[in-house]
Amino acid sequence: MKPLYSSIALVVLLGAATSAKAVDCRVNGGPWQNGNPNLQVPVTVTLNTDRTRITLEGARLECRFTYSGGPAWHADFWASGSASGTAWTPGPNFTGERTGLRINGAHYNTPVPSGIGIVTVPNNGVFYPINVTPYILVRNYPANPIDVRIGDNLGLLRLTSSNNYDGTRPQLTVTYTAANNFTVSPSTCTINNNNPIEINFGTVHQRGIGTDPLTTTIRSDRRLTYSCPDGGVNTPITITYKGTPSSFDNRLLTMSNPDVGTALVRAGSAVRVNGSFLTRITNSVGGDDVTFTLVRRAGSLPTAGAISGSGVLVMGVP
Repeated sequence: MKPLYSSIALVVLLGAATSAKAVDCRVNGGPWQNGNPNLQVPVTVTLNTDRTRITLEGARLECRFTYSGGPAWHADFWASGSASGTAWTPGPNFTGERTGLRINGAHYNTPVPSGIGIVTVPNNGVFYPINVTPYILVRNYPANPIDVRIGDNLGLLRLTSSNNYDGTRPQLTVTYTAANNFTVSPSTCTINNNNPIEINFGTVHQRGIGTDPLTTTIRSDRRLTYSCPDGGVNTPITITYKGTPSSFDNRLLTMSNPDVGTALVRAGSAVRVNGSFLTRITNSVGGDDVTFTLVRRAGSLPTAGAISGSGVLVMGVP
């Protein structure tokens, strides 16, 4: 009878092992995925108020213990990284940028070490937050702007669950995509200390607006100043005139009146909208004198009334 007893015990153990369901995870209240969850989530790309990091916000990631039966002391332990790769792989928008993960409030720059403990999930059926947020570090020297479009692949998060009852290692992957369009310079260097540049041409007669950005008499002179927080920065830089070009002249920023546009003139030339001019920073400072001019479409008499428009000056590198 002893061999028969051993055979029955083996069948019982196999039955207990197959009742394990690994893990369940979901994002933003969506459906639970079991086994090795592979999730995708749109997130908002935003610049922190302290301008030290660009963060990917809005992914509410949750996991729960799904073992059927077993004692209450069973638990899962979530940690960074997996057998498939490092904890965070940034997407193509952030190639060459310094990135990282904020885990339970602590910041870990890439390469993020594997095995950083995130949360313990006990055998109680409750779902627990996975408190992880990717970020991009802002530099202290000039850099080209990051341009994110809705739907862009922003990166891949990899996590692993271990436990205290068997040797399984379920893996979680989350693909982050952009929920918003976002353009920002990944640098703490600033133009005019990041203060808005308001150009008020005042009250002008329609016929007094010239048709050439270089000769129109409706103009406003401004000083652009450039600065970096760390000393000793010496480099060429570009200043890009970002915005929507006028339909009648790509050197002009479109205004609320379609027969009027605004030009940015430097060194005797109008900078094309979404074009740039070359200048430099020496020992972390620099500057340029520029002129903004108001221009009308040739042969038109713009409708009387208030007009407005907006554009952005962006610092980059050649």
